[in-house]
Amino acid sequence: MTGSELRVMDDPADASENRLDERLIPRCEEIPATPETGTYVVVDALHFSNTVIELLANGAAHVHITDERGEEFDYRAANPAAKIGGENAEAFEPAEGYDFFNSPAYVQRIDVEGRPVSMTSANGGRALATLRGRVDGDSTVYVGSTMNARALGTHLRTRDGPVFLVAAGSRGEVAVEDHIGATLISRYVDGLPVSETELSLYRRQVETAKGVDYVETHELRRRDVTEFAMNVNSRTVLPRLVEDALVDVGGPTDATAAGTEQPAD
Repeated sequence: MTGSELRVMDDPADASENRLDERLIPRCEEIPATPETGTYVVVDALHFSNTVIELLANGAAHVHITDERGEEFDYRAANPAAKIGGENAEAFEPAEGYDFFNSPAYVQRIDVEGRPVSMTSANGGRALATLRGRVDGDSTVYVGSTMNARALGTHLRTRDGPVFLVAAGSRGEVAVEDHIGATLISRYVDGLPVSETELSLYRRQVETAKGVDYVETHELRRRDVTEFAMNVNSRTVLPRLVEDALVDVGGPTDATAAGTEQPAD
């Protein structure tokens, strides 16, 4: 199931007002060879986007995105203060030589304050690197998720030109959680309110997007989903690509002042 065939839930917003269908790129593989000039948002809700958001929220100077896994070591050689992320080994620890892996919960354990960070991922990182190599100099690339949907959508309302939402997908397949993140961002771009009932339904879909037992895989994965991906609108971090790295162009690191929307019990 691809493109507009995917419906995460019945959307009560007026179809004439909700412009998701014209904005959505449903998988990384469908990024055009020559993208139209505009603003692009990479959405990889489990877990690349949220890992980037948390690294920046915790004070990372920037998050450098490599073209290929393994290039992080070259980056650290040139930037000795850098922390680098790679695959996770057994027992949900970073693979040898890496400081962390793709997990917003795990990165709470490492000190990134003022440090550069380098990482990629099979889906979100790949989508971002693809865009970086294809968009023109007048285009802008952001990273979005359920966590910063309202802050990012509101921010994008101030920008000229079209907005495109790249749901990264999962190794070539459509990922429901990414479409949920894209849906929320699109609603906020259009200024369409999202009810608490809708948010509750979206959270439940995120919780089971990778399977009903996914949150039981490991304590870190449970936290990745329930404390981060399901914690809609909890961050105002706005990761924007500047050359080869993501920097935060947002405000405070949490959305408390704007009314954080916590997961339901």
